[in-house]
Amino acid sequence: MTDLAQPQRKSLWIPALFIGLMLLVVAVNGTMMFFAESTFSGLDNDKAYQEGIEYNAILKEAAASAALGWTAKTTVTPSTAGQHLAVTVTDKNGQPVLGLTLNAHLVRPVSTALDQRLTLRAEGAGIYGADVVLPAPGNWELRLSAAEGATDWQNVQRIFVK
Repeated sequence: MTDLAQPQRKSLWIPALFIGLMLLVVAVNGTMMFFAESTFSGLDNDKAYQEGIEYNAILKEAAASAALGWTAKTTVTPSTAGQHLAVTVTDKNGQPVLGLTLNAHLVRPVSTALDQRLTLRAEGAGIYGADVVLPAPGNWELRLSAAEGATDWQNVQRIFVK
């Protein structure tokens, strides 16, 4: 009879464990959402969606640019103002291409915060250059563009800056 007289023990640890685990799931998901929104988005440029829609036109422009047969050789040397970027542009016959307005876009592959745009000036026969101060050494992507009549010539290459 003594067994019936004892109050029945309630198992409150089961709902407490369930609620605790649900709170843990909410906390982990909240942390993952915070890091997903506050870190690098993975987008290379601001117009990625628009460029995706216009992909066929971009392919046609790239084919017209390649048909010119121009090549670009880039050198980076130290200068008093940081680094001197020089690009030699030659046509498909190896002759220098003269009279260009050559635009350069230096892109840091790991962050768009350090990107720089500049216009290279003519320094000689087919040689275009400018002084630039790059905030970090290492790999950079050099995107060159120039207009040749109705064709926009483009060239992309990786450079290493010490």
